[in-house]
Amino acid sequence: MVFAKSCRNCTVRDSALCGVLGDEALAPLAAQGLQRTLARGDVLIRAGDRAPLCANIQRGLMKISSINPAGDEVIVGLLWPGDFVGTPFLAAGPAPHDVVALTAVSLCLFPQGAIERSMTDHPVMERQLLTRALAELGQVRGALSRMARATALARVAGFIAETARRGDGCGRHDGDRVAEIELPLSRGEMADLLGLTIETVSRQITQLKAAGVIAVPGGRRVVIQDPAALAEAAELLV
Repeated sequence: MVFAKSCRNCTVRDSALCGVLGDEALAPLAAQGLQRTLARGDVLIRAGDRAPLCANIQRGLMKISSINPAGDEVIVGLLWPGDFVGTPFLAAGPAPHDVVALTAVSLCLFPQGAIERSMTDHPVMERQLLTRALAELGQVRGALSRMARATALARVAGFIAETARRGDGCGRHDGDRVAEIELPLSRGEMADLLGLTIETVSRQITQLKAAGVIAVPGGRRVVIQDPAALAEAAELLV
């Protein structure tokens, strides 16, 4: 990795974990990094792997999933641009989940030891990881609370809005607003993630379309015609 080319011009540096470091402090870590691209369906980490690695996602979207006792895939989370993958300072046991590209993905890959040394040398980076972990825990708790009270329409609208807001590489921008996105999940995967049935997801998309909030030109493409109405629908509670 050439630092001046890869890190200084990184599109997610301000939101990435290593963004708290200045150029000089970041250079030793960058020297051990590897830029990698993944195609949709490529596996970064497979459940059971013991290879300790960490990564910053620069572009694209990934899913964290596992297989339940019945043999069905369960999506337990999504990773967006700027998100960090890895568990520094934890013993290198078998990975509990698969981490798989949902779209074309660009990321910076680091040995876990390199991240740990950088955090030891620069406590501000360690504090940033703790801050992010606590924030994500709060978001998960909030999401679980909302999920218990949110309507099916709110869950689907919220997912579409989140994809438009965070899903770099999933959308076509019209100025500062995403005019069109491509949903990274199938309706079945959306149903799994949102705790709904496929039929319910389809009904909510049809309802948003009928209300003029979105248009669905074909496939997974969604045109957001009324962002304010989409945001309002995402807040509906039972």
